[in-house]
Amino acid sequence: MINFYMIRLAILFVFLPFICLAQSADDFIQNGNAKAGAKDYKGAIAEFTKAIQRDARSAKAYLYRANAYANLKDQPAAIADFTRSIEIDPSPANVEAYFYRGNANNANGTYAAAVEDFNKAASIRPRDANIYHYRANAKAELKDYAGAVADFTKAIEITPKDPSLFEYRGVAKANLEDHAGAIADYDVAVRLDPKNADLIFYRANSKVSAGNFKGAIVDYQKVMELDPKNVDAIFYTANAQANIGLYTEAVDNYKKTIELKPDMPNVFKYLANAYSNVNDNKAALEYFSSLVKKYPDKAELYIYEGVLKNYLSDQMGAIADFDKAIELDSRNADAYQYRADSKYNIKHFADAKEDVNTSIKLDPKSGSAYVIRARINIMLLDTAAALADLNKSIEINPKSDFAYAVRGDLNSAQKRYRDALVSYDKAIALNPGNTENYLKRAVARIKTNDSAGALQDINKIIAIEAKDENMYVRLGAVMAEGGFYKEMLALFNSLIDKTPQQPKFYVQRGIAKQGLVELLGAMGDFSVAIKLDSTYAAAYYNLGNAKLTLKDYDGAFKEINKAISLQENDDAAYFIRAQVKLALRDYQGAVDDYNSVLFINLDNTKTFAYRGVAQSLLPDAARMNADIGEAIRLEPQNELYYMLWGDAKMNVKDFIGAMNSYDMAVKLNPKNALTYLHRGLARLVTLTKDSACEDFNNAARLGSAEAKEAVAKYCK
Repeated sequence: MINFYMIRLAILFVFLPFICLAQSADDFIQNGNAKAGAKDYKGAIAEFTKAIQRDARSAKAYLYRANAYANLKDQPAAIADFTRSIEIDPSPANVEAYFYRGNANNANGTYAAAVEDFNKAASIRPRDANIYHYRANAKAELKDYAGAVADFTKAIEITPKDPSLFEYRGVAKANLEDHAGAIADYDVAVRLDPKNADLIFYRANSKVSAGNFKGAIVDYQKVMELDPKNVDAIFYTANAQANIGLYTEAVDNYKKTIELKPDMPNVFKYLANAYSNVNDNKAALEYFSSLVKKYPDKAELYIYEGVLKNYLSDQMGAIADFDKAIELDSRNADAYQYRADSKYNIKHFADAKEDVNTSIKLDPKSGSAYVIRARINIMLLDTAAALADLNKSIEINPKSDFAYAVRGDLNSAQKRYRDALVSYDKAIALNPGNTENYLKRAVARIKTNDSAGALQDINKIIAIEAKDENMYVRLGAVMAEGGFYKEMLALFNSLIDKTPQQPKFYVQRGIAKQGLVELLGAMGDFSVAIKLDSTYAAAYYNLGNAKLTLKDYDGAFKEINKAISLQENDDAAYFIRAQVKLALRDYQGAVDDYNSVLFINLDNTKTFAYRGVAQSLLPDAARMNADIGEAIRLEPQNELYYMLWGDAKMNVKDFIGAMNSYDMAVKLNPKNALTYLHRGLARLVTLTKDSACEDFNNAARLGSAEAKEAVAKYCK
């Protein structure tokens, strides 16, 4: 019997291949798109491949297979298929192939090719914001940030309500260091998408780059309100707080960072730095000790515990920690670098240099290691090597404000103040929130007779409102050196209102009052400082200085000797006592005290000039000229030294030389009333009364009360 079922089955098998062949390329493309929509990209590729086998000239099949390859991150295969699609159909109708090949080139890192693809796509579809957006991305990767800004701007013209375009243009502007422009773009992006924490975070970062740390902190706090677990916002808040002297707050936020993300890069280091500026050393050490106990095999913790001890002047304890870190990790360049810094601080310069050389060998790209070696070389009197190291550090990290600052310090130590200013300018441009560099630049500007510039720097420090009390004391010393007594008085009035129990502030206010010839008020402030801290030497010798001005020499000696008994290595006390002896005509005693000043601090340049004046009264003209000549060699732009040289030459009857020195002092600073007064008094001695009166009148116009008395007395 014939089996008809088997016959039908055979017929079905015979015709099955022909039924399959009846499927068109479009059918396979449709199948591929369905699989791609379900994210089955490998299945989609198989379908698109069948379509290509069915129709090798199908530009769409290559286009869609390219997209599937791109979704599998196989960019070379995607680029090859996009290219084949374009070869088959280069017409404007196939614009998607150019656009998507541009995206694939972006993902493949072939950014120049991506730009070419987007150029072609833009020429076909000039009102497509996405094309300009992605071309901008490619240009940004090529470091063509200006081109990226232009493309984002074009995209914004087309779709002005897309916050991402303002966001990315802000990033490009930030890379051009146009931080104001970046912030403006982030402002718009935030208005369009106010709940987007990332936008606010990026704006905060740009505010940091612009030196607006307070504004950055406000933004970081908004980010944390939107996302309380955003550890990056917490960490960067701490960094911004540390930059404006909010060290206690910074410490708290660094600790929160450690709780959430203990492996955050540099968090232990920055915490140690912040702690070093908080007057709670015990708490800092306790906290780091607890971390060491918790992670006893973590070399990094020993390093930063050592850093903290170094800041707290426990160099031996710090070195022990660094030794332990090196035992745990002998190739840790930071451990050698910081151990070198500790050894530098205890003046073990040769050992320090050996350690920092090892650090550089392990990590030749560490700019900070070269800075430490530069500081060591300065102490070893190898300034050429120091300068080479600083330049190398800047080459490695051209944005290292610390390297520029130390180079400025080197120039200042060599009395090359104009060179120092160039370095300090760069350091401040890189880190506009660092008060230390403004202070150093203010000193350099005073040394170059730029009083207006110095006052600008002083006001900038005040505006930053650091909470470091020692910074304000140092600032007061600089203000006194520059003669800014009115501004100094206003500053310390304000500080005393806020912190009435700080004796250092009363001493600084007393110095300001003495500079304004308010001697009783000055003495009152020095006395208050002594009541608050009976061991504060500076209060005693400044009180002694005020009594010197009142010609109470016995009282001056008593206060200054008390200061020396409390702090025998304070050169300022010996300098003031020398001035008292000079007033009492104990010229050799004055020279002896000036010698003590220079023994303690050889960098006290003015002491050479004043010792020269004392030598002129012995008289010893040769030593007089040697001393004042040395002061002028060290600071050739300081008019005070020329004025003192004029006074000294008058003492040894060198009248012509005296006039030459006074003339040079006036030339250096024609707005110094004291110089005119001294030259006028000298001209009286040399019987040139008319010229003397001219000088007295100039001094009087510049505010000298003593000159006004001289005019009334001699110039009727």
